[in-house]
Amino acid sequence: MRVITPLDLRRSLGKILDQASAGERFVIERDHRPIAALISVEDGRRLDEGPEARRQRRVRALDRLAMLGDRMLEVQPDGPDAVTAVRSDRRRHDARNG
Repeated sequence: MRVITPLDLRRSLGKILDQASAGERFVIERDHRPIAALISVEDGRRLDEGPEARRQRRVRALDRLAMLGDRMLEVQPDGPDAVTAVRSDRRRHDARNG
């Protein structure tokens, strides 16, 4: 989470909004005290969802992870487990988008 001041926000509102909409989170501080947070709409919706919606989202994420693991085993029977495969995929993605 990136810390900014109200002045930073006024100076770079467009850029900060673009970054927030892409998933970056901001804490806005005045006199070294947090006064607000700026997050994406998607993250805000997650904050408002109920326990059942949160549970369903987690189950879907686990299902996707299991499918990735199954797919990796089909391609490479002696390949990495699903968690290792996801981490490797993220590293490749980060290296490309660095």
